[in-house]
Amino acid sequence: MAEHARSDEGGPEHVFFSPHPDDVALGAYASLLGVPRGVVPTLVTVFSQSCWEFVLPVDPTRSLAVTSLRMGEDRRFARAHGADLVHLGFRDTSLRSPPGGPRESEAATAALAVRVREALGEVLAHVSDDAVCYVPLGISSHVDHLLVRDAVRALRGDRGRIVYYEDLPYSAHHPEDEIVDYAWALGLAPRCLDLTELWPAKLRGLSFYASQLEAATLPAVEAHARRLGTGRKLCERVWTVAP
Repeated sequence: MAEHARSDEGGPEHVFFSPHPDDVALGAYASLLGVPRGVVPTLVTVFSQSCWEFVLPVDPTRSLAVTSLRMGEDRRFARAHGADLVHLGFRDTSLRSPPGGPRESEAATAALAVRVREALGEVLAHVSDDAVCYVPLGISSHVDHLLVRDAVRALRGDRGRIVYYEDLPYSAHHPEDEIVDYAWALGLAPRCLDLTELWPAKLRGLSFYASQLEAATLPAVEAHARRLGTGRKLCERVWTVAP
């Protein structure tokens, strides 16, 4: 459901599509900070129902408590960064195909893809053609990330400007060549965004999602940022359609 979504007349809209609460803070924080002054960004969290608490086996009866906690973190993050927030309320993989259980069937995934595309289509129906849309690159092959990416790609086609942000902390665990080859296969070219001076701000941004950060998350995110900055800077990387 939309808590508060509005367009802004100060320039092209910037819409950030986050598969789960925290994905934009992890992978697209530099882009969020880079939204021009006077433009109100919109954060769209697609899979906002969850029972994932980094403990196995997962407990589906905890879904209400976990979801409420995550949505609250998302609200506080959006409020602190001056963003409008839309929660679409889809169930994430912890509820659809819990770890250790049967995999989600292809038919179920296909049916879900249709519903996700319809929901995102309703969001994009209120977004101008020149809006900048941020989606996960999908390097993790996480089904929720791919569903969001592919839906926006299909809905926007050649009309819109799509920016692909790297899925973190997953990207940190892939060799650089593998990430580059994956992105090039999608016809994308890279751009690194320097976050060196703003790194403390990113850490504060991530602190809003305390329930979703494992002990190894922040070190992995920083290691990837240093890898992108070749040891001299801390960077995030985004990808756009190659010229």
